[in-house]
Amino acid sequence: MEKAKIKSKTTYHNYLKDLNDWGYLRYYPSYHPARGSKVQMSIFFNSVGQKLANNVPEPGQNLVSFNKHKTKENLNKLARPKNELVVLNFFKENNWPVMEGKKFYAYYQANNWTLNRGLKIKNWKESAKNYVEKGFKIKEEYTSPISGHLDNLRRFDSRNKDYGQPL
Repeated sequence: MEKAKIKSKTTYHNYLKDLNDWGYLRYYPSYHPARGSKVQMSIFFNSVGQKLANNVPEPGQNLVSFNKHKTKENLNKLARPKNELVVLNFFKENNWPVMEGKKFYAYYQANNWTLNRGLKIKNWKESAKNYVEKGFKIKEEYTSPISGHLDNLRRFDSRNKDYGQPL
């Protein structure tokens, strides 16, 4: 590995698997830590019988493992929505106010889709449900400060007073 300038064991094994797939050698990995893997190499020389495979990349091309190109996107559990329209459609499907959807998107977009503790959101739909449920609870408990203030004043004094007149 040192002469090949490979520092990572993972990279070494990936290159061996690639060489095995291209037919340059046969690689039999041993998954046991005490046993070594087996490698069979063919003798390389220019002869009539040996031909190189056509699917080998050119020398100037970067080698990237085949599994690095695979990206799976689970559409049901995205960390963040693609755009505001997706959020608004989700709010319409659940019969929630569209204005709340705009507020939700603007709030989390400004916070880079993280919670107030700094954790990244794993499922934005669950966050939207929590956002709406908390909003409804706050509206139910909410009383305007003026009405609460007047009720408290009248609770302790039953006389009709005109608070508009100066003392």
